[in-house]
Amino acid sequence: MKNGIIITIIAGVFAACSGSSTSDLTELDSLKNRRDSLKLSKDNLSAEIAAIESQIAALDTSKSLSLVTGYQVQRADFKHYFEVYGTVETDQNAQLFSETGGKITSINVKEGDKVSKGQSLITVDASVLREQEQEIKTRLELAETTFQKQKKLWDQQIGSEMQYLQSKNNRDALKNSLETIQAQIAMANIKAPFDGVIDEVYPKQGEMAMPGLPLVRLINLKNVYIKADISENYLGRVKQGDAVEVSFPAMGIKKKSRIERTGQFINPGNRTFKIKTYLDNEDGKLMPNMVALLEIQDYSKDSGVVVPSAMILQGAGGQDYVYTIDSEEGISVVRKTEITVSNNYKGMALIEKGLLGGELLVDKGARSVRNGQQVTVKEN
Repeated sequence: MKNGIIITIIAGVFAACSGSSTSDLTELDSLKNRRDSLKLSKDNLSAEIAAIESQIAALDTSKSLSLVTGYQVQRADFKHYFEVYGTVETDQNAQLFSETGGKITSINVKEGDKVSKGQSLITVDASVLREQEQEIKTRLELAETTFQKQKKLWDQQIGSEMQYLQSKNNRDALKNSLETIQAQIAMANIKAPFDGVIDEVYPKQGEMAMPGLPLVRLINLKNVYIKADISENYLGRVKQGDAVEVSFPAMGIKKKSRIERTGQFINPGNRTFKIKTYLDNEDGKLMPNMVALLEIQDYSKDSGVVVPSAMILQGAGGQDYVYTIDSEEGISVVRKTEITVSNNYKGMALIEKGLLGGELLVDKGARSVRNGQQVTVKEN
């Protein structure tokens, strides 16, 4: 009897334990299934929410997006210049000297006068030379008469040949002396060698003129030129005919010209060569030794992709990039576009790779947006 009771109790315990384990397993499976169902619902809801958000962004005008301005990329001619300084010069800038000594008898011009080539400017006393000229003329008349008579006799085989030759030599010598005196007299009259303006008159009437001392400075400023020293680094990039923009900061004047000549010699002292460019100066505002700023073209490209340098950003690795604006389902989205810049000049950059032209770039606001961001584009 006792053994039967014990067996009955043990069987009950096992039955109870078996029933509890089965119940727990059923509840665990149920929870797992519920979890998986909720995850699936969550994924479906997230996708649906994203689609609804996209539709709302397109329809809801009250939603606040970053405001930027756009810049339409254009193709244009690109030119690069480098700057050097030069000085104004002219070949018709001359100091005139007396070639003979004597007292200045007249000054026929004053500073600022315009004169023509051959016009008399200053005369020096040549009275002594004129007296010598008159004396030689008198002697020459006698010598010429003597020669003609000797020649007539010699033609008739009368007289000696020596008498004929002496008379001829005497006449010729006096002719040469007369020409010399007349040339000296001409030197006493200082004339303008070219058209120009009297810039300075040094002596006063009555003073002595001496060879080697300047009397007048005569300048013609209608045509001037500029000489400048160019670094030998530009030797292969600068040539005759290249465009030059010349400016004079002190005068506020700008002119266009071309290189007329490039030097054929490298200065060993500063490793430069010279260039020369001519300028028209009809108004006479340009004067010798003025400083000129030359912008010389050393590179050009037709129909290149050109954008303002300020729009170009640079990443941590030194890679240049810009933000382009794409339209996706009516929404403006910013895209980061890497580019390669080949040249820069005065705030404009020539793009070698990355842009083809026609793209819309973020202008104002480029530093406050990120790749993939939705924006509102304001017209400039």
